[in-house]
Amino acid sequence: MDPVLRDERLTAIGLFIEAGNAVTHALERASVDWGGVPANFEILMRLARSDGQRLRMADLAAQCGLTPSGVSRAVDRLVADGLVVRASCPTDARGMHAELTPKGNKLIVAALKRHVEDVQVHFLDVLSKEQLSQLDAICRTLRH
Repeated sequence: MDPVLRDERLTAIGLFIEAGNAVTHALERASVDWGGVPANFEILMRLARSDGQRLRMADLAAQCGLTPSGVSRAVDRLVADGLVVRASCPTDARGMHAELTPKGNKLIVAALKRHVEDVQVHFLDVLSKEQLSQLDAICRTLRH
């Protein structure tokens, strides 16, 4: 077997990705029990937790791991459902914000109340306080 196939760097990134996928799948399975969350849950949650409940489209795409066109299509669907509006960006004449509507806020707050319970069970309860602190620091480092 070629030594590159046993490279510990591949193991480290593989475990990181697998752990993220495992938690994501557990949360998705749990959400089915209570009626699930909107298809664009991540977008609504990011907007709800942002200053003014709005983000520039480019920032929203980056935070959600979507392409600019992917986030644009998703926001179009949320606009059609009355959950989000598009607004011009006061600091960038070419930029647009996605902004949560009161209807969108009500929907995501209701969903998050149950989601945080699932996060507790499938993520936080599995880690010690020390591990959670280390994970927080590691994820912040990797994000930047």
